[in-house]
Amino acid sequence: MKETSEKQENQSSRRSARRRAMMDAAWELLLEKGFSGVTLNDVISRSGGSRTTVYEAFGGKDGLLAAVMEEQCIEFSAELHISLESDLPPRDALTDFGKKLAKKILTEEAIRFTQILFSEGQHFIPLVEKFMKVGPDSTRARLSRYLRRQHDLGHIVVDDPVHDAELFNAMIIGDWQKQILKMIDPPTYSNAEIEKRVLRAVEVFLCGAGSENYRKTADDKN
Repeated sequence: MKETSEKQENQSSRRSARRRAMMDAAWELLLEKGFSGVTLNDVISRSGGSRTTVYEAFGGKDGLLAAVMEEQCIEFSAELHISLESDLPPRDALTDFGKKLAKKILTEEAIRFTQILFSEGQHFIPLVEKFMKVGPDSTRARLSRYLRRQHDLGHIVVDDPVHDAELFNAMIIGDWQKQILKMIDPPTYSNAEIEKRVLRAVEVFLCGAGSENYRKTADDKN
């Protein structure tokens, strides 16, 4: 009985290792070649797996890419969500969230993936919809819930937290997303430039959304 259990554990461990290797290979190939350029043969060659493993674990190429994108979205968003689940006051939480968001969208991997989404997304609608649901939509929903909590506490005044979350998100990203779509030499931004932009966005947002009592408290602290 013990030998059977150990054998099952070893098999499970090997399956997990093969699955992990395939997902890593698929992400690397996706960034290198885009959606249309990824082939199962390339994934198998790079990961050392087999077609049987791909179909058993993911159902095929689209399932594999969907799983990879979901994992990347969750990892991308995890740190952002921490800022919004805290009890920090709006100025601190939004500044922390904004800095993390800006820095993350400007990483080399994020820039490359954004370029792929815009250049090939119309041909891979289900994958893009999956990405939007797990990634940007999920983050905006959490931001919306944070704004609603702060509204209920009397710190800010937001009649439509969903819309206000979209507005704040757009203030952070601004035209940067348009700039990073340049396929050759997309611009880079220093930490000082990122911080200046985020602080300005938070200030402008809270000028409109901050309650009278909150603005008075903030002024007294300053």
